[in-house]
Amino acid sequence: AGGYRLPAEAEWEHACRAGTTGPRYGALEEIAWYRGNSGERIREVGGRRPNRWGLHDMLGNVWDWCWELYDPAVHGTARVLRGGGWFDGHCGCRASVRRRSMSTLRIDDLGFRLARSG
Repeated sequence: AGGYRLPAEAEWEHACRAGTTGPRYGALEEIAWYRGNSGERIREVGGRRPNRWGLHDMLGNVWDWCWELYDPAVHGTARVLRGGGWFDGHCGCRASVRRRSMSTLRIDDLGFRLARSG
């Protein structure tokens, strides 16, 4: 696909943290749309402060699909999701949180961002 793909889970977390070491790259209210401030709906990308590397919405708004399967022996073809969504509380919007879903699921708090192979 011209070098574009879903990011690996480790790539996603590295991009999210942007050199920080805490659970978030800033104060949640400033960086993410989540249950506490989203009005219970998806928001336009870029409405909150980006991380140090200029990436918006790494936490909150929508969960991001990652390349890896969650645990194929247990969950089959379910892929890893990272970042939290607009419906999640503050505990779900942390750099280390991961969930899973089948790729056929279509709901408004799932999205994706692309990585480009070198």
